[in-house]
Amino acid sequence: MKYEDINENTIKITLSFDDLTDYDIKLSDFFGNQEVIEQFFYELVDELGLENRFGNVGMLTFQLQPFPQGVHMIVHEEAMLGEGGEIPDDPEEFEELMTGFYNKLNEIGADMARERGITDFKPGLGLPGTKKDEAEQEPDFIYYSIRYEDIMSVLTGIKNVKFADEESEFYRYDGNFYLVVLDNQKEKGKMHVESTRSRMMEYGEATKMSREFLQEYGECLIATRALDVLRKI
Repeated sequence: MKYEDINENTIKITLSFDDLTDYDIKLSDFFGNQEVIEQFFYELVDELGLENRFGNVGMLTFQLQPFPQGVHMIVHEEAMLGEGGEIPDDPEEFEELMTGFYNKLNEIGADMARERGITDFKPGLGLPGTKKDEAEQEPDFIYYSIRYEDIMSVLTGIKNVKFADEESEFYRYDGNFYLVVLDNQKEKGKMHVESTRSRMMEYGEATKMSREFLQEYGECLIATRALDVLRKI
């Protein structure tokens, strides 16, 4: 494990997969468990002697950059203050400052999603009190599909990632296997569902194959409660 300064407000911490294992951190934690990652970061700060590196005048944001031997953790302190080092008194200036900040966070989130192969990422951060149009409201339930190259990858993934699904189906198409999962965003929350999905993708990968496509062109191997059936194998 090592770190290097990128600029005044940014550092890069390089971690091998063995380092992550030592801290009991999984890649999926970076996408759905902010509390764990923040605690992990402050442990790294203490271990690397970086207590005085950041000025505590802004919000820390994290960006993950995988490489073959591990990950780079880019840590950036986003200033929350105006040009004079103070929070602006004018409401319009303050709103402009905050809007720019949220846009930056959404940009970082989009970069992380792209690196993980998530193609349907939707920026979700905005000023408090901002309401989405009804057409943009998140659905209560969501289907997602994961592609696997072989059956062992499927079995390993579902036995290591335990969660309660609403429904699941299992297909074969063009030599690959596809697990289709229906999950409950309303009950669990979008972040929890995305975290589970990311953990499952550690054993497979994201796919653009929709449930409707697989139903029409794929071979349905298990039509209902697929996760329960596969876990018994």
